[in-house]
Amino acid sequence: MRRTLLARRWIDPWVLAASVTCLGLLLSFGKVGFLIFVACGIYLGLGRPRSWRAAPPVFTGFLVAWAVWQIGLSLLRGEPISGNRTLSYAGIELAVAFLPLGLALVRDPIGAVANGARIGLVLLAVIAPLAYLGGEERVGLGGNEAIFAFVIGVVALAARLEVRHPLRWLPNARWWSYLVVVPVLLSGTRAAFGIVLLVLVADAASLARGRRPAWLRTGGGMAGALIVALGVGIGAAYVVQNRIDAGIAEYQTFERTGIAAGSVDTRVVMWSAGWQVLREHPLLGVGGTHRMEAAGEKAGRNGFMVTYYQHLHNMLLDEALSSGLVSVALMMATFASFLAAVSSAPRSQRFRSTAVLLVIFFAIFGSFHGVLLNEWTLISLFGVMSCMLTGARRTAARTRA
Repeated sequence: MRRTLLARRWIDPWVLAASVTCLGLLLSFGKVGFLIFVACGIYLGLGRPRSWRAAPPVFTGFLVAWAVWQIGLSLLRGEPISGNRTLSYAGIELAVAFLPLGLALVRDPIGAVANGARIGLVLLAVIAPLAYLGGEERVGLGGNEAIFAFVIGVVALAARLEVRHPLRWLPNARWWSYLVVVPVLLSGTRAAFGIVLLVLVADAASLARGRRPAWLRTGGGMAGALIVALGVGIGAAYVVQNRIDAGIAEYQTFERTGIAAGSVDTRVVMWSAGWQVLREHPLLGVGGTHRMEAAGEKAGRNGFMVTYYQHLHNMLLDEALSSGLVSVALMMATFASFLAAVSSAPRSQRFRSTAVLLVIFFAIFGSFHGVLLNEWTLISLFGVMSCMLTGARRTAARTRA
């Protein structure tokens, strides 16, 4: 047993790193890797109650309350278990509560996540353009392009986290996040374009405070950075403009005909119909299995476009109609507790700013997509958040010792 545990002290960090890398590439091992840690956490949580000391208490409490509320409400409504997305994804949220326990043999969870994210971004910088040249009009590596864009946005932010003892070929640096620019643009997901702006603003603020990296302190470094920025910026402007023009054209057609046929106009119809349903059922919603049907009834002749999809492309409406405003409040409390725990953690300013960027990116992207209704997005988001809090909690314990 001792030999096995010693071996796992070396193996587990690389399993976690590989899981993050595979998440960014939408490879199933990414999900399996996190499932392994969750399974270990469940075993420890049930067999050794003292292991719960590793979990961030407030964040875990709100996360469990949120998941239990969704699951309990769905079961009380008598909603079917088969095909019930509310049960499935609330179950993932509940499972994440055990993740900190399963990371017991990972000495530096934040470092493992950051290393895996950096490796994933390097691979993405090569694979995404090849996929585009291979005929993918919008790159999603075989999956949904929006899901792909959100996951790699989370991975890009995770790469900014600082490793305690970084490898020479995986140094601590902010520039890792910029490797996501081309893959995000090639995904064609408008809601994800903001990730680039977010990191630019954060890094500009850091530079304004005088925290300039060594390679930017020379004229050559600044000139090189400017050339790269201009090259990427010109290409990005072209892609972004095309996507914006397409959205405007869709909405103008909708105004003329009143028939939703694209992504922008369909969202407008969904949100309007969803808001009408919410006003009638604010506290408990109508249930995840009835949400789209209820919104479709309010959408009139565009109802067929609403019921064609599985969610309303807005996380707040989806959550509110599935489990009511009570569930929305618990969700907000979960993210607020995450930020509160991060703000009091004895970590660097970059750690805290990355946490804020992660929540802002989630809020922006979730305004246009069902972020909480997909296993890839849930595992990447809550997996990174949980690892961040677990690592910060251990740092605090070492500091007190």
